[in-house]
Amino acid sequence: MGYDQDQEENFMEFRRQANINRDRTTSKYKDGSKRRLTNILKKKFDTTIIGSLAAFEERFGDLWGHGSPIEVLDEDQRYWREVWMETRSKVLDNGNANSRAAQNEIAQYTLSWNRYLTDSNPHE
Repeated sequence: MGYDQDQEENFMEFRRQANINRDRTTSKYKDGSKRRLTNILKKKFDTTIIGSLAAFEERFGDLWGHGSPIEVLDEDQRYWREVWMETRSKVLDNGNANSRAAQNEIAQYTLSWNRYLTDSNPHE
């Protein structure tokens, strides 16, 4: 075996290892990108759901004595508190189910985050 052949074999082994490392790094990056997107979307779903409920509580909370202990509520407020709690529970359940469905959908894709891209002329 000559010197040139040894060099070529060493070079080929180096390239093989470099390709393995590149593939591993690419795979980790794609997995991280998918996790990042899943986490961001979950936070956005949660913020939308909780923010919507808070808006209803702010606007209509007087109907069920929002923020008051149940002992001080009148009969109408107790009725509306029960209606609100059932509605709130359904909204949360629906939002969480859709959040999980979105996460399951993302799991079926191969994703790669493009990092922070800048648009040199955003008004065109």
